[in-house]
Amino acid sequence: MVSSNSKAHGCLAGVALGDALGRATEFMTRDHIREKFGWLDHFAAPFDAHPGFADPLGVVTDDTEQTLMIARLLATGEPLTPERVAHALVESARDHPSPYIGPSTRRALARLIEGASPYETGTQGTTNGAAMRVAPIGIVHAGDSSTLLKVNFENVLRDAVAASIPTHNTHNAMASAGAVACAIANAMTRDATIETIIASAQEGAQRGRAFGAWSWATQLEKRIELAVRLARESKNLDDALKSLYDYVGVGLDPAESVASAFGVIVAARGDPMTAIFAGVNLGGDTDTIAGIAGGICGALRGIEALDQKLLREVERVNGLDFASIAAKLVMRDPISNIQHPTSNFQND
Repeated sequence: MVSSNSKAHGCLAGVALGDALGRATEFMTRDHIREKFGWLDHFAAPFDAHPGFADPLGVVTDDTEQTLMIARLLATGEPLTPERVAHALVESARDHPSPYIGPSTRRALARLIEGASPYETGTQGTTNGAAMRVAPIGIVHAGDSSTLLKVNFENVLRDAVAASIPTHNTHNAMASAGAVACAIANAMTRDATIETIIASAQEGAQRGRAFGAWSWATQLEKRIELAVRLARESKNLDDALKSLYDYVGVGLDPAESVASAFGVIVAARGDPMTAIFAGVNLGGDTDTIAGIAGGICGALRGIEALDQKLLREVERVNGLDFASIAAKLVMRDPISNIQHPTSNFQND
């Protein structure tokens, strides 16, 4: 049996490994990756026009940076609010400027720094930046024996919405944050399976879409269904990746990259390293796809299923200790009775 600490540790490590390994192939097509790397299963430098071309091998990007930001906010035991998230984002941008900030977050940050309300700054954020950072929310809300899928959707979505509002306050982004956070909350349970994880993600996507400002939003739960079906019908992993690339997509829209991450999980049969390498070699927003897939599979299988040598290198290069952060999240007593003003963003 995989312990809660191992699952939480595996989740955070899976996000970081997918992010750090996927940095090398980010923005590349599937064909270009094959031409340059063949099958990439080690740290490598991205192409020379990439904003992090000169960074050390193994460095993480905004996916991990913002995931750990949410983890630190949750570890205090205080309720997660849009105000706290906005403050942390602004502090991070001022103290540790990063070249790895996506378009929605960059646009929102500029307004936050000017003093705009965090409830207004994210109303154009339709990309996958909300989904990439919610893994710690799934960890702290792990399991709930009173529900069929063992996910307290109300509590998970409350925090996923709060984490998203300052930069990604739209139907599109909220659905993706709900999908990933609920998938991890289920993966953290003792008897989780790929099937229960997918069902939790689809439920989280459907419920999450009720929050945020109106935006064109493909029904993410249906796109996840498509990605899962394509993965299951494929002859092998490479065939699955081709189908996901061709028919689901790998761009910043969550209906592409987030849905494809769930297809990768199915194609990898829940194995974290297979899922991470699959995401790295898929093309498009590879660091986010590999990070989401790695985080969910890491929560399912635990830290023992990840490559320890690669993990040690990521921790060394970035000065991180995932075991310590994971332990703090597992020890945190989730606050389930705190209400904060997300109801104004529900779709009537």
